[in-house]
Amino acid sequence: MRGLRRRKPRSRADVEHQIRRELAEILPILRIDQCAIEVDSFEPESGTATLTVKGGCPDCEVSPATFLQGIEVQLRRRVAELKVVKASVAPTQ
Repeated sequence: MRGLRRRKPRSRADVEHQIRRELAEILPILRIDQCAIEVDSFEPESGTATLTVKGGCPDCEVSPATFLQGIEVQLRRRVAELKVVKASVAPTQ
């Protein structure tokens, strides 16, 4: 019956740390070199992570919004507490 016990909920900081770790693994796989994605916050009550995207693909016409859907799917698979990913694209300078 040990498997039926509920796990203690992780802290907000622990979940944010895992999201950062997972992003560090996902971005190289997608070959997104000129892009930085930062975790702004995680709200445990709703399971919502807010990210900021800086940069993009300088050699192609792909916008950050295009690859964000794939990143969201991967993050939701890897972070159990994550239900929604909201992202804002920072203006390029």
